[in-house]
Amino acid sequence: MTNIYDVINELYNDDEGWNTVLERRFAEQFLRTEAFRGASDDELLEIWQQVMYLLIYCGNTSYRIGDMTSEDFIYCISWCQRNIGDFELDYASVDFFLSVMQHLLGFLKQKKAISSDTAASKCRLKLLGPDGNLLLFRKDGSLPEEYEKFRTNREPDLETKVFMQLGQKLAILFDKMQKYFGDLNFSLDRRRASYAYFGTDAEPVLDQERPELFASFWEYFIFDYRLRDTDERPIEHFYEYYRKQPDPQYEKSNKAMIELLASMRKIQLMVFTIEREEADGWYSCRDFFTGSISELSLPVDEAVDIRNLLCIAHVFEDGNLITEYLRSVIVAPAAQKTLYKNLSAFLAYYRVALPDADWEQFINANPALVMHMVAYAGAPDMVMKPLRPVKDIEYKPAAIKTDSTVHVFLLRFGKLLRISWQDRKNLAQMWADFYALRPVACFSEEDFMTWTLAILENYMKITKIFLLDVAPYAERVHIDTKRIAERTAVIQDVLQLEPFDPRYMSEDAFMNMFFS
Repeated sequence: MTNIYDVINELYNDDEGWNTVLERRFAEQFLRTEAFRGASDDELLEIWQQVMYLLIYCGNTSYRIGDMTSEDFIYCISWCQRNIGDFELDYASVDFFLSVMQHLLGFLKQKKAISSDTAASKCRLKLLGPDGNLLLFRKDGSLPEEYEKFRTNREPDLETKVFMQLGQKLAILFDKMQKYFGDLNFSLDRRRASYAYFGTDAEPVLDQERPELFASFWEYFIFDYRLRDTDERPIEHFYEYYRKQPDPQYEKSNKAMIELLASMRKIQLMVFTIEREEADGWYSCRDFFTGSISELSLPVDEAVDIRNLLCIAHVFEDGNLITEYLRSVIVAPAAQKTLYKNLSAFLAYYRVALPDADWEQFINANPALVMHMVAYAGAPDMVMKPLRPVKDIEYKPAAIKTDSTVHVFLLRFGKLLRISWQDRKNLAQMWADFYALRPVACFSEEDFMTWTLAILENYMKITKIFLLDVAPYAERVHIDTKRIAERTAVIQDVLQLEPFDPRYMSEDAFMNMFFS
């Protein structure tokens, strides 16, 4: 059972600045008063959560608790609805919030900390209708324009939403996601992700001696990996699932957890160096790719030498890490330059098919490649060779005709072989590019199948990705392997295909290119 006074101690010990909003002694005494009224431990936690809404609002605006009017409490409720993930704008929630505010203001007046305690009760009259309806607010939580125009102060919204008991909610969601994606339906995805992350397609297993490896794999899987069928990241997939099917066990927390999942979809994989410590665990960090500076909250020991330290982490929009586990390697300046040149070469390859791609898009599409290359650069016995630059290619992808029979055959093979979304896209693009340059006529299903297998042969040849052993399959379905070979050569000649052709690369192909 969580002790309410431990929660208060943690808040004020972490940041004494809360004393300027509500003195610690008043916070503790108020909760003791509520306990004396008969509130249980669980009810005390719920009461404190309402107080925290007010503290967060006042802490991020210019308002002082004792100066707030009934109108100010209306604006406070509107602000909390937009900026605090746990805050619900409905009759029962607003009723409870204002009830706690009435008690708090009455207590503070009794302690002579404020001069008036009527603001919350007057706000109740304006917002709570006699028929159980919430007055004034629109359905989307906004205030009417005619009401807003009389405001003199407008509090800016926060860059990212605030969540109460964030660590606890994250632990619940991570547990739920591991169980959800631990289902048999995702076994191929887990093995494929394991191969990309660990280099083996065995199911990831918890190692009691190094549990951080298991945790870091799941972090990669949830935030970076792309599901075979849809190309969604698992965090995106799970957000849609949980939004439609929230767990009834967490009825009071589900709104906040759905809001938190929405925020987690924006988490980015970041590679950075640490420039200097700013204050209280916050560090000025330089993005390895763009050179931009941002402040991050890092679990870095004072004894750690941050020089030449290259770090990788999943970062919230507000600069906090998703976990306390920070991956870092020591990479000498010369090796850092080679690493940057090689990753820049990969970006150039990537931009052949996507000319407008920036570093963020490249990293989102190739996270395992980036992670492995950083680790490789930090390995003491490894010498990273410069990557050969991409040739100048003027490439304009042909329009993919989804009604093309070969395209339909490729889709069938994609489902049959469980080919990843990116590989399916590249196969379809290769056929579209070829057909635009050399239209062919097919008069039988055998013709369509022959061209399909020829496309597969070429794709596997240039990417070094194994999808199908073509010859034995052709024999089983009675397709002439010589005709497949002839058409494979035609496609290669028309498209002028080369090993690791930048027009048709996926992350798996990039990995094969770097490590072959």
